[in-house]
Amino acid sequence: MAAILIFFATLVITLCIYYVVPKQYRYIVLLLASLAFFAIVSKYLICFVIFTIVSVYFGARYIQKNNDKVKENPEDKEFALKIQKINKAVITIVIILNLAIIGLLKYFNFFGSIVTSIFGWFDVSVIWPRIPLALPVGISYYTLQAIGYMVDVHRKRIVADTNMARVALFLTFFPAIQEGPICRYEQTANMLYDGALANYKDISFGAQRILWGLFKKSVIADRLALLVGTIAANPTQYSGYASLLFILFYTIQLYADFSGFIDIALGSAQMFGMHLPENFKQPFFATSAQDFWKRWHITLGIWLKEYVFYSIALSPKITKFCGKIKKRWKNHFTKMLPTIFALFGVWLCNGLWHGPEWKYIFYGLYYFVLISISMLFEPLMQKFYIKHNIDPKNKWLNALRHVRTIFIIFLGETMFGANTIQDSWYILTSVFTHYEGGIWSLGMDYKEMIIAILGMLTLLTVDILKERNIDIRESLAKKAIPIRWAVYIILLASILVFGAYGGGLYNVSPFIYGNF
Repeated sequence: MAAILIFFATLVITLCIYYVVPKQYRYIVLLLASLAFFAIVSKYLICFVIFTIVSVYFGARYIQKNNDKVKENPEDKEFALKIQKINKAVITIVIILNLAIIGLLKYFNFFGSIVTSIFGWFDVSVIWPRIPLALPVGISYYTLQAIGYMVDVHRKRIVADTNMARVALFLTFFPAIQEGPICRYEQTANMLYDGALANYKDISFGAQRILWGLFKKSVIADRLALLVGTIAANPTQYSGYASLLFILFYTIQLYADFSGFIDIALGSAQMFGMHLPENFKQPFFATSAQDFWKRWHITLGIWLKEYVFYSIALSPKITKFCGKIKKRWKNHFTKMLPTIFALFGVWLCNGLWHGPEWKYIFYGLYYFVLISISMLFEPLMQKFYIKHNIDPKNKWLNALRHVRTIFIIFLGETMFGANTIQDSWYILTSVFTHYEGGIWSLGMDYKEMIIAILGMLTLLTVDILKERNIDIRESLAKKAIPIRWAVYIILLASILVFGAYGGGLYNVSPFIYGNF
């Protein structure tokens, strides 16, 4: 909780200073605030983000200078090829160095356990030193942004910035550094550096979104964490109904927790007049696993698509290998091979990005298998629809897709939320066994359960309205002042009375995705 209190203190102080300094210095205010926030939360670990800033800045500048030289000599193909090899070496070195940092700080012990296990199979004893791991705030987020920036410069999609302070701000902007969204340079650069003032609407809408995020976090997610944490600590002590509640409540807790912080981040940025990319779009209304990941953690999905999927699918070696196979066997499967290879890389990276645990890797591969099967069998499904004269857009069929996708989501998030793969298997299988014991022994009394249910119904109602393209904030802005302020007061009172500050009813949980 300390980090979020520091965050809000930083936000208030920065807003006060930002709006009184001259326009050309406002991005400096944001940078100093971001670095101060980073230093307070992560202390000496700030050295790692400084290394990333410096290496990415000079690496991108070097690549840009080489690109400019090629422009000056467009006819010299040999020189262009030489520069291309040099740039490839530079970007490879910079990316490897930054991945080595996150690999050391986040995955060293995990990979060590894998190495010792492999040698153990051959009765060879290997001593792998275990080190106490400490992660800088947002390392998984700013590292992806840094890699994306380097690759975009290398691909000539953007021009390398000549101002290191601007690059530093892009990587460390404090509203987004803890949990995202993961931004691309071209999306946020101008907003961060222009120093434009927010209008009344931006400040009002930003504050509303912060309140809504706090409501989701403190009233819904933190309250559900009571029951979820109790069951996760030792799932084998509980029967089927407890497992069923875990499956339901953890998924909703994760959504309310993560999307709640994203609301806080986007609302905070909007109060500076900046509009960061959305990260959620009513994910529980998805009709397939693919559709779910277009609605859940959107910016991570886009990053993986741009910098992992295309890099693998379009790589010369993959193209050559798949080309040979397609020449020998021409069918839908061989046609999809480059996509399947690329998807495997995407979902392996997705799992590893979430953390150094096998459950996250299995979580990523779970979606890889589901999405791959869906793509491979799509022609057969189309033939089935035609043969039986079925409209693929039939509303009942669409409803079945929703139900199927909800099942897929809750199954996957159970794997994600349980402490181990074995625990998730027990939770999922125990649903079909005995049901005994009392519900009020799971960490929540009936009052807390009522509050949680009302909170979830409120969240569901808001998502239904948004799915129907109803802009709630715009609609609220058109209401009379007494109605608007009644809504604000009710929302604030709900947070104060029923949330994390409601008389010490329960302990505040840290943001789940803040650990990634």
